[in-house]
Amino acid sequence: MTAIEQLPRVQREGLAPAVAALARGGTRLYSVLGAGIAEDPELLEIASHALAPVPGLHLLAIVHYLLMHDTADPLAQYYETLTDHPAPADEAVPHFARFCGKHREEILELMRTRTVQATNVERCVPLMPMFSQVAKLTGEPLNLIEIGCSAGILLTFDKYAYDLNGRGRVGAEDAALTLKADLRGGSDFHIPQIGKRVGLDLRPVDVKLADERRWLLAQLEPGRRELHATLSAALDVVARTEISFFQGDALDLLAEQIAATSGPLCIYHSACVVYWSDEAKARLDALLRHASRGREFYRLQNEPDMKKAREQGQDFAVELVMTRYKDGAADSRIAGHFSPLRDFTTLLD
Repeated sequence: MTAIEQLPRVQREGLAPAVAALARGGTRLYSVLGAGIAEDPELLEIASHALAPVPGLHLLAIVHYLLMHDTADPLAQYYETLTDHPAPADEAVPHFARFCGKHREEILELMRTRTVQATNVERCVPLMPMFSQVAKLTGEPLNLIEIGCSAGILLTFDKYAYDLNGRGRVGAEDAALTLKADLRGGSDFHIPQIGKRVGLDLRPVDVKLADERRWLLAQLEPGRRELHATLSAALDVVARTEISFFQGDALDLLAEQIAATSGPLCIYHSACVVYWSDEAKARLDALLRHASRGREFYRLQNEPDMKKAREQGQDFAVELVMTRYKDGAADSRIAGHFSPLRDFTTLLD
């Protein structure tokens, strides 16, 4: 069994509510499809093979990807990425159910072999001020190791400029992209000089390959045209940047990469460890504590807390956590909160 196949799958009793959450937070098409999946036993059975905690997104991304290879299928007429004049979303569910039935084995194979890799460049926004703070504490150049790097977009956060919503701008004037950063709290942001860039992933995405780009673009909802455009531009930046990618389980790769990296170091993950089991999360912390003996480094976490979200009656709750590891000890604090549905980040001093 591969490492991807060992990732937690959704529990049957929580499947329908997890899928139905799409109907509350997605674009019109995905809202309709989310509600349709939740009410269809055959679609729910297919979704039951998807990754927890977002089985609906896993299924929808795979269908979007397959449609990119089969744009003549009638379902494609509902996807804004595949037609200039999309049909009404309310009529899409029967076509979606037919498509999933027709391609069931392909869908299940992709669920077994591909993870959710919905990294978009906007995730750099909550991370940028945290990297800035770590660099102030450790010095520069700051070396980066990302767990669950996908294509490595977040490893190029320093290549973009950030419009701070009335609080100025940071980044190069000729940056390929300028990201809108609604940061509430915090001060004196800067983009640090970056040393090594190391990405760890069960299956890194090679953005120089057209089909791999399609896989990443398929992770985005079809109605998010602006996100598709910015992601495409970010992939061009990644293709020009020197990044060392390593394929495999981070728990097997990380210790060696930490030992091979001297100087200021920041290890981070974003919407990645949320898919891990509690045992794997505990092993990661133990590994980092052991690796910090005789040295110091920082860990940043930008992960949704699905349990807390349910307790608060929300679909998403994201805490930005900063942890200092030194001599086998760990000191964590909540550095901020990120609201992905409302596009702002609250930073705590």
